[in-house]
Amino acid sequence: MYNQIWGDQANPQTTESASPQKLAARNLIGTEFPAHQLVFSEHGKPLLLPHSAHINHSHAGDFALLAHHPNLSVGVDIEQIRPQLLRIYPRFCNSQEQMALGPNPPLELLLLFWCAKEAMYKAIGEIGTDFRSHLQITKWPLNNDPFKDPYDSEGQLEAQISLPGFEQSCTLNFKRWDQYAAVWVALPYP
Repeated sequence: MYNQIWGDQANPQTTESASPQKLAARNLIGTEFPAHQLVFSEHGKPLLLPHSAHINHSHAGDFALLAHHPNLSVGVDIEQIRPQLLRIYPRFCNSQEQMALGPNPPLELLLLFWCAKEAMYKAIGEIGTDFRSHLQITKWPLNNDPFKDPYDSEGQLEAQISLPGFEQSCTLNFKRWDQYAAVWVALPYP
């Protein structure tokens, strides 16, 4: 059986544009799910054939991540700090989030918000999901010790998903290190 997970190496057009991180993410899938084929839904969500788990993957810099769950839809995102988040956060944060973040939100916190919303979006897997109106971060941890990094290196965020026909509160897990953040979530989404 031809395994599409490894297929980028066989297609000259995708080989040239495929990043080592993308290939590493695909290798994670191939290692964890041998004898499976990677296909994509009409909205671009990765799926396994035969279906044995819900999967999602992400890559940034030197890292690649894979999330999987036997029954729940999963989403994962890893990103490296990018200064442009300071400029574009009004495009992915709604007015309530912006008020809570204040006029000069820390870049590290914006990175967590972006990763969390991207992870929820990937778990939902529906084009048309709006980060501002459908996905809201409702609680995030801050470390109040002035002698420590003001943001925990790992923990949880709380969020609310409000889509037509689907309302869900959820808990997202995160890990921060160096200039990176990763966030993952598992949802009972059809």
